[in-house]
Amino acid sequence: MRRTALVIIGHGTRDPQGVAEFRELVAKVAAVAGEWIVEPCFLELAEPDVARGLDCAVERGATEVVALPLLLFAAGHAKRDVPELLADASRRHPSVEFRQAPHLGCHADLIELSVQRYRECGPPAAEDSLLLLIGRGSYDPTANAEMAQFARLRWEAERTAWYEVGFTAMAEPALDRAISVAGDMPFSHVVVQPHLLFAGELLERINVAVQEAADRFPDKSWSVTPHLGPSDLLVSAVLDRAQRSPQPIGGATLPPK
Repeated sequence: MRRTALVIIGHGTRDPQGVAEFRELVAKVAAVAGEWIVEPCFLELAEPDVARGLDCAVERGATEVVALPLLLFAAGHAKRDVPELLADASRRHPSVEFRQAPHLGCHADLIELSVQRYRECGPPAAEDSLLLLIGRGSYDPTANAEMAQFARLRWEAERTAWYEVGFTAMAEPALDRAISVAGDMPFSHVVVQPHLLFAGELLERINVAVQEAADRFPDKSWSVTPHLGPSDLLVSAVLDRAQRSPQPIGGATLPPK
């Protein structure tokens, strides 16, 4: 009898709220995943690690394992670390089939969720507002390009006067530079949107930078939207990506979105 497991791989954080939000998302996925086994794990900074998460799925009876990197963009973790960890797990469990689902990327549900979070902050008049999307950042140029693609799609979905992109680390424009550029642009309002899944140090860094910007540029209003968080739209995106592993998945099937 085939049994399929979905192992959701979070980036990991030391922030207790961020870990709690990740676990809340996993619980929501498990609640609608039908017969699928659902296991959480982390790439770093939290437990269980990925190897343990994969092993737990097998111990619970999985004959097929779909590993889903819960990452917004594909850089070293999705391209190198996860495939290596799956190869190691395959050697430990040669009778089990392991597959990697795509990362989240520019999934339509994420764009919709981003718009929803923007509206939740009670944004000012769109015609005189700049949207500043801030991502994690990466040394991988394709990951940063995907962030730029997401920003354009997001802006097309709900327009402001214009939009800009910045990163908290490892890419340009860095957060402080992006804030300075936004402060010098001819708009009365700047809405900063953290393109981050869960709470953590990076979210705090963005909040501090915006507070400082309000002092540096007192002629503008500054606001920060909520981060993405464990929304039902994120659950929907996870379920959709889980069914898009490289080859057809046998055994139980996830319910439609």
